[in-house]
Amino acid sequence: MSVYTDTAIAQFENDNALRDYPFREGCSLVDDQGRTLSRNVIVDLHMVVPADVVSDFPIVKMTSVHLSKSMVSACFMSSFNGKTSALSVTVSADSFRPYIPYRLSKLVGSQDVGGIVTFGEIEFPGFPETYRFDPDKSNAVVHACCVAVSKPAGLRRIVDRKSGESLSGDVKIDFSGLIKPSRSGNVFSLELEDGAAEMLMSKCVGLQESADICGATPIRSINGIRPDKDGNIVLWFH
Repeated sequence: MSVYTDTAIAQFENDNALRDYPFREGCSLVDDQGRTLSRNVIVDLHMVVPADVVSDFPIVKMTSVHLSKSMVSACFMSSFNGKTSALSVTVSADSFRPYIPYRLSKLVGSQDVGGIVTFGEIEFPGFPETYRFDPDKSNAVVHACCVAVSKPAGLRRIVDRKSGESLSGDVKIDFSGLIKPSRSGNVFSLELEDGAAEMLMSKCVGLQESADICGATPIRSINGIRPDKDGNIVLWFH
């Protein structure tokens, strides 16, 4: 007598074909025409939603699924702090593999939104079928554990406007031995070492100003910015 043992070794995504995950418990997956999307179409999903200030948790909903004999596609929409982003993925039937994560591509919204989706054992229909889900309803809300919130980096790259060269990623900034950098929280400060002012002081200090003082032209402005009444120009690093 043969014994059916497949469920004993079923992987995580196999089990998801029989339960609501990755959608919120109780989601019907009934589309706008009253049709129910099979649970084995979307078996796993993970998304990252950017936010400057985390006050509430983002809501992610599936808005559509398209199936045909040649492809499968799915669209998801996130709403957070009044901002909306949408992502989608399209996989051809020829290259499709079940239980393999596929990267979601941004359609609209923040450039930092992203995610992956995993499809189950899909039977590609002979005729195109499109399931649309009203975003104002709760028929296809993604489970909260599948959504993460992150704050995007404030500085993405440093650009030299003259040469066009840019730096991004982990960039190390070095200063001369006369400059002492310090950090307090998110504030960076630059100070001169003790005695540096005297070492850097021009020999022309104290002499009367003339058109050719000490044989050199004094600095009158930096990028069109002139000093204050005390002769200081403040540099702000953002």
